[in-house]
Amino acid sequence: MSFLHEEYGTDAEICRKPFSSEVIADCGDPSAHEVLAACGFVKQTIPPHYVWHQLPEGLSEEEQKRSATRAAYLLRAQGFDANVAEDLVSEEAVAAVREEVRRRRISGAATSSSPTAGPVAPPAHPDTTAPASPAVPSTSAHHSR
Repeated sequence: MSFLHEEYGTDAEICRKPFSSEVIADCGDPSAHEVLAACGFVKQTIPPHYVWHQLPEGLSEEEQKRSATRAAYLLRAQGFDANVAEDLVSEEAVAAVREEVRRRRISGAATSSSPTAGPVAPPAHPDTTAPASPAVPSTSAHHSR
């Protein structure tokens, strides 16, 4: 087995498993694993070293696209170089996750700039409020094997 993110020189790769309808995500950073889990991906392992995430079976095509798009966008918002296969991009999900990130930024800014607010503790979970660059999850044509 190969590590897709290493093969393509990225932090995370989200695509369909070849010759399958399964959606998988491959990454190496523990913070990225947390984002994937929050987006519905389930951790899979083959000891001692191979770890990947997979969406549960039984999701509709649109649910798969929403989860994959949201995961890629949130990873990018945290500064990860994350690719999502073109066939897994949902324009509807892009709009929704943009709004989610925007609300978190506004909420975080209001809390930290409030004159009555005390010191702000660092977030317990990964910070998904970092600017996303580019604004839309990049697509990757190299997954069409």
